[in-house]
Amino acid sequence: MSYYERSLVFTKMHVSGNDFCLMNGLVGKLSAIPEAIRHLGDRRTGVGFDQLVLIERPTHSGCDVAVQFFNCDGTKISQCGNGCAAVAAFLHKHKLVGELTVRLETSQEITECTIVNAGEQDGYIVDVNLGSPRLDPKQVPFLTEEQQMQYELSVPSQINPIQLTVLSLGNPHAVVLVPDTDQVLLDALGAEIQQHESFPNSTNVEVLEVQSDSNGKLRIFERGVGETRACGTGAAAAMVAGRLLNKFSSAVNMAMPGGSVLVCWEGLDNPVIVQCAPTFVFTGTVPRPDFF
Repeated sequence: MSYYERSLVFTKMHVSGNDFCLMNGLVGKLSAIPEAIRHLGDRRTGVGFDQLVLIERPTHSGCDVAVQFFNCDGTKISQCGNGCAAVAAFLHKHKLVGELTVRLETSQEITECTIVNAGEQDGYIVDVNLGSPRLDPKQVPFLTEEQQMQYELSVPSQINPIQLTVLSLGNPHAVVLVPDTDQVLLDALGAEIQQHESFPNSTNVEVLEVQSDSNGKLRIFERGVGETRACGTGAAAAMVAGRLLNKFSSAVNMAMPGGSVLVCWEGLDNPVIVQCAPTFVFTGTVPRPDFF
């Protein structure tokens, strides 16, 4: 058997610098091993990525594919907005779906992606419907006595308690409004919030600078990854938090270190839509016995 017959093909993609390694398990079952994911995710000795994305056959009849997401440290996550957009573009490019609306089975949910544009040279624009945000702290989860718009949290690096908005979009988020994102020591603050006892399952952390009612600036500290250049659900969570605090209109351009996404949300009981541009980087192979 040749090297290529023993190898797994992967596709490297990114959305505003939030990068992924996609593997197609539609033709053969792939089992993700945390140690293998960490090895593959290493940016010096592996492929390097924020998340690994496994595409599989769906168990739900109304879905095109099932998707599993794993952080580069090997931990499994329930949702990844940018990853969903990348999967939708991948399926369309390789003619694995026939419609412009793609339904993904993600954890216990169905995520609908709409391909707005599929231009020349893989110039995709995709809308990702993340559903309605969950503000009930039990659904995040976040340990508190009662639901509030903002919560106080004491962390070692801050003299005074910080104010944060907590919500879930299929994964947990803690959003902190700051006057200048560039002045935040995010490695320290992000780790302190993630490790706080109020977040039993940890959380993604976003620091948000409101620039106008339609523009925000954002930095993200993800579970199992650290600071990332972009995050679709992080951008959505930040927009929701800002809108709940009467800082944003219903459509906000969210600028992150790797690029911008458009987030639209009409308010409570409405879905959050993230519009982004998934980009194909390269395709390669890895030896199957070494990883899966």
